[in-house]
Amino acid sequence: MLRLIFISFLLIAINVDAQIDSLISYHNNGKIESIVHLRDNVRDGDATFYWENGNIKEALSYVNGRVEGLVRRYNENGVLIEMFTIENGKREGPTSLFDSTGKYLRDNYYEEGILKVDKIVLDTGVKNEKMKSGEVTVLKTQDTQNKKKQDNNDFVPPEVEAEKNYEKDTIFYKSVEVMPEPYGGMEAIYKKIGYPEDAKDNDIEGVVRILAFIDRDGEVLDAKVVEGIGYGCDEAARFAILYHRFKPGLIKGQKVKVQMEIPIEFKLDNKD
Repeated sequence: MLRLIFISFLLIAINVDAQIDSLISYHNNGKIESIVHLRDNVRDGDATFYWENGNIKEALSYVNGRVEGLVRRYNENGVLIEMFTIENGKREGPTSLFDSTGKYLRDNYYEEGILKVDKIVLDTGVKNEKMKSGEVTVLKTQDTQNKKKQDNNDFVPPEVEAEKNYEKDTIFYKSVEVMPEPYGGMEAIYKKIGYPEDAKDNDIEGVVRILAFIDRDGEVLDAKVVEGIGYGCDEAARFAILYHRFKPGLIKGQKVKVQMEIPIEFKLDNKD
């Protein structure tokens, strides 16, 4: 029989009276099984689940009772083995898979909960190199290829500096060739943001600027408010970005860590 403990406290703020709770359940051995945050008795916020040995099993977040945003799953040793994003109740974007030691294996891509499978074409026949110029197709014969090799025997290519392995960098780049993009676009982030009641009551509008630190897997490691408007808007914007998955930034095709500023606009639909 699981023991349930409610740890409740009242969030004290001007014009805010929502009840914030934490629901904690335990395994039979006395160790914590889960910690789930509630708002007005509805699952809302971070949730963490644990194995019986005490290691983390799963970390996710709820929005109004539904799983939404980044989900991380771990094996019994506490090693990350799977990471994916839930949008509108369905998997969206890459599901990153890792082996038992935490080494990255591959990404499986989902669209609205459906696994996308690329078609693979196998060619078992003899391959001929072809070069097309206008409507003329030139077949390169073996003699031609050998001649080309013979002509280049005396050619000495210039020394090329070894290409940098950007994926080993620990720094967060401010500018890269391909900047991170949120899966589902900015529209997907805005869907996660509810207009704070305190901001509505005071006719607050404006732009909140969030500095996001995004790793090579597109996970937001941290999000900081660099310019806010208050009345609950700052935290609403920060959490929406913090728990969203991004397409990673790239330099020369390599995934890199990126820090980028993201503006979130709050605008009332019907303002008198």
